[in-house]
Amino acid sequence: MLLKQIFSIPLGDDSFLIYAPLKRTAFIANSALVNDIVKKCGDKGGSPELKNSQNNSSDAVNPDILEELNFFVPEPFPADDFQTKGIHYDSVVLFLTNECNLRCKYCYASAGEHPVRQMEWETAKAGIDNIFSSISTNNLRHAALGFHGGGEPSMNLPLLKKSVEYFKNIAAENNISYEITGAFNGFWSSSVREFIFNNFTDLSISFDGLPEIQNLNRPAKGGTGSFTKVSETLKELDKVGFKYGIRLTATDETLHSLYDSVSFICDNFKPYKIQVEPAFDEGRAIVNNSTLSNPDEFIRLFIKSYRTAVEKNIDLFYSGARLNVITQRFCLAACRALVVTPDGDVTTCFESFGKEHPDSDLFFVGRYGGNGKFIIDNDKLKKHYSRTVDNIKFCSDCFCKWHCAGDCAVKNIAVSKGELLKPGSRCYINQELTKFLIMERIAKSGGFIWTETAAL
Repeated sequence: MLLKQIFSIPLGDDSFLIYAPLKRTAFIANSALVNDIVKKCGDKGGSPELKNSQNNSSDAVNPDILEELNFFVPEPFPADDFQTKGIHYDSVVLFLTNECNLRCKYCYASAGEHPVRQMEWETAKAGIDNIFSSISTNNLRHAALGFHGGGEPSMNLPLLKKSVEYFKNIAAENNISYEITGAFNGFWSSSVREFIFNNFTDLSISFDGLPEIQNLNRPAKGGTGSFTKVSETLKELDKVGFKYGIRLTATDETLHSLYDSVSFICDNFKPYKIQVEPAFDEGRAIVNNSTLSNPDEFIRLFIKSYRTAVEKNIDLFYSGARLNVITQRFCLAACRALVVTPDGDVTTCFESFGKEHPDSDLFFVGRYGGNGKFIIDNDKLKKHYSRTVDNIKFCSDCFCKWHCAGDCAVKNIAVSKGELLKPGSRCYINQELTKFLIMERIAKSGGFIWTETAAL
């Protein structure tokens, strides 16, 4: 049991990173100390497979200190309260449209290329009503309304406004706190900006940084640049003190500019976070050869960018390296969020935007059936609901397992088999960036030992 909670990660030159994620403790060790740790784990019920040797390094952590930290006492595995509570929706995410006013080169949904689909009010209302019903049934006191999908939500502005107003009224009538969020492109008129500022609590704006990179990666419909208009939105957000994050995508063509783009954002705008992701092999990224092919260079530039963002008190992160998260699940869409496409299908993935998505059959678990009711295939839903990291064999020996929790399902899918598996190069990026974040914690703790269980 104990050895399954402590990981030894080779660093080279007889140096190892020892990491106990459930203890929130990490330090650097030589092979002698690694052997001592294995022996102690064996003495406490583990399996001492390595040869024991004396630890003579004055730079190593003294095992006595580890005893004082209860390092060798097993911790309970991360609790997954959904196993006891079951599925309980407290969020509704509406994909209002597949229409878009941009033509991003790497768009996973190829937004704007498919026949236009707009969600109808009946469907949106039913989604909102269903989560408030679930909140009442489960005695919850908070609700969330989100907007996402394979298009720009503001392209269905009448329904966006009507949904927000209806949601806020129900929350107020029932004295329920709420948040209203969404993923947008920020290519807005002044009237759209004003509505968003006055009604939303948080935003994610897709923006790729330097003017030439934004215009190259994210041109407007018709081919003109989008930088000027989106940067105006960001400046207005900063002016009113609105809370927002930026989503930046690194492509093969623009990876070289990642650090400069992050620095540009940090110097000119005030997001509280910047999410940096490699372009995923889907949609227009395939057509335009935008999918990232050099993970080592991405890692190098991410680390360089991370340190610049830290100086500006901005949280720069990548979704597969979540050191602050200890969990069994990467995504809560199957457990907490009722996610509805423009056609009224219910999906367990924010990127499975409509029937055009190649994996829609796998991720769609229901549909709107009329009369305010959603028809759910409970067997399919349970399959997604059961996707916890302890059920993914590929992850069993990985030190990231309780951080990335099996990573994003749609990015780790074996389409030919129709199964949720765990292959892929994202694992390498996840591990390297998580390792970097651990080493940063150690360095900031004096270079000796990082622990959140005691102050040394």
